[in-house]
Amino acid sequence: MAEEINSTEQKPFKYAARCTIAEAMLIFSSCLVAFVGVSLLGLSIWSLAWKLLAYSYFMDIITDPTFFNIPAALIGLPSIFLTIAIRRNQFSHLLIFLVLQMIAIVLLFTGYSIGTKYKLLGNDDILRLGPTVPTNLLNNTLYDVIQTYEETLENNVTLDGIQSKFGCCGVINIYDFGNLSLGIPTSCCPNSDCNQGIYPWGCRRRIQENVAWHTNVTLSITQLLILMVFFNAAMIGSVFISDYYK
Repeated sequence: MAEEINSTEQKPFKYAARCTIAEAMLIFSSCLVAFVGVSLLGLSIWSLAWKLLAYSYFMDIITDPTFFNIPAALIGLPSIFLTIAIRRNQFSHLLIFLVLQMIAIVLLFTGYSIGTKYKLLGNDDILRLGPTVPTNLLNNTLYDVIQTYEETLENNVTLDGIQSKFGCCGVINIYDFGNLSLGIPTSCCPNSDCNQGIYPWGCRRRIQENVAWHTNVTLSITQLLILMVFFNAAMIGSVFISDYYK
């Protein structure tokens, strides 16, 4: 009799064979976190590559939100495997799981905050040049560069590069070059051939539209992933508590 009681006390705790609704929801939410994480990872890498090629005139790429979204998405990927391990009563993985989720939440909130800041700055009528342009232009705006277009080669190259990359002309339109003795630069024309026409839109509109598209899509997926991570953490806590006190 004593041996039976002793064996009962030493019997390790195990999950029931049947999968509860909470456990099924946990596995399902973990799969969603992994899927959304992969989506955010791919979008962030693509957005970062695009910005490095085109937006570096205006953005400080060192503090770009994609630097926070990429590691956060990578952290979310192992959640499905940790969930399965926890389902098999390997509770040593629970702490690792929760720590990774908290790190992901901090990274996502940081990236979201920076993305929101970019979104607000993108609505500004003044486009201030970023740190990748020549040093003497760092505190200038696009309007300033147009006004001094003929003064230095650096101004010339900077503005031509912006207009060629974005397919635009001037800040608002081509009339921003009305005071230049050289007329409209060839960078305002497709393939530098003004016989084919001139870009009808200004650079401010083109840049703001592109930045807004990148920011809005990235922020939307980030919001979804934040909600899923919180839900996932809540579900794992619910499963652990309910089974622990059975």
